[in-house]
Amino acid sequence: MKVLCMGETLLRYSTQKGHRFRELDFQVHVGGSETNIAVNLARYGFETSLLTKIPNHALGDAVLSFLRAHHVDTSMIQRNDMRIGSYFLENGNGKRTSQVIYDRQYSAMTSFCLDDIDLDTLFKDIDVFVVSGITVALNQTVKAAVIEMLRYCRGNNILVVYDNNYRSKMWSLEDAEKAFREILPYVNILSAGHLDAIHFLHLKSSQTTFEGQLEDFYHQIKALYPNLQYITSTKREIYSTSVNDLTGYLYDGHLYKSPLYHIDDIVDRVGGGDAFLSGVLYGLLNHKDIDYCLQFGCCASVLKHTIYGDANDFDIQEIESFMQADVGRINR
Repeated sequence: MKVLCMGETLLRYSTQKGHRFRELDFQVHVGGSETNIAVNLARYGFETSLLTKIPNHALGDAVLSFLRAHHVDTSMIQRNDMRIGSYFLENGNGKRTSQVIYDRQYSAMTSFCLDDIDLDTLFKDIDVFVVSGITVALNQTVKAAVIEMLRYCRGNNILVVYDNNYRSKMWSLEDAEKAFREILPYVNILSAGHLDAIHFLHLKSSQTTFEGQLEDFYHQIKALYPNLQYITSTKREIYSTSVNDLTGYLYDGHLYKSPLYHIDDIVDRVGGGDAFLSGVLYGLLNHKDIDYCLQFGCCASVLKHTIYGDANDFDIQEIESFMQADVGRINR
């Protein structure tokens, strides 16, 4: 099965725990939501391609080397003389939250437009198209191109996966809501939580429990957009920057809930959501049962929290071994 992911590949500059931005002491990782998903799915045996734009200099070369080392097809990646998108992460510790500074304006990917691609060539033999709200938020030109690509997918029976992935530092709630409503009619697998239902679709529920509300919201979303086959999300309970609880949800007309996973001593949380969605997609695209899909996604995410970097570095056997060990707690 061939998967095309579209999104901006970024460089992440992260402080070590206990360090502040002003110390200028950074670790550098290749990241970006769709980039992470492309790498993760390639590790699970899918033929994955990435559509992005990167600069034509040594940093762009390093990104290509990273992707090729992880078996991602880079033949669709375009290059220009603009800059590489990046962001800076000050890792929190204990009760001190992490902080993010984006540095993405005028990056190579912001120049992307529909004229850069031929849709028939781009989607030749592609089975699944993955994109997120982070990409749509780049600018109106990128958004317009994405919507045309989604229309093409619907007309050619290509499965569309969309992660709403709202980033308040990139665009307003109003602009995100408008885009979300434009995009939803073309989506088959949606990653969106209860806050997306409330803030972007203005849904309400008379249910009193979290799971009751979430199922009610998903039922309403499915009624509005019958093209949706699955809706998924996670619930994260944060006790400190280093200690979280994670629960996964997947809806196909009925809401399924994973076991609760307690993650103790988090090494690097970035990419945990991408690891979850990639794991769920691995299960769904291989026609696994819903409980397996949820547990595989959650366990992939839990394991991702234990390593540095944006993409996951665990294969199917390692994740399944963790699932079978019935371990929800990681101690370091």
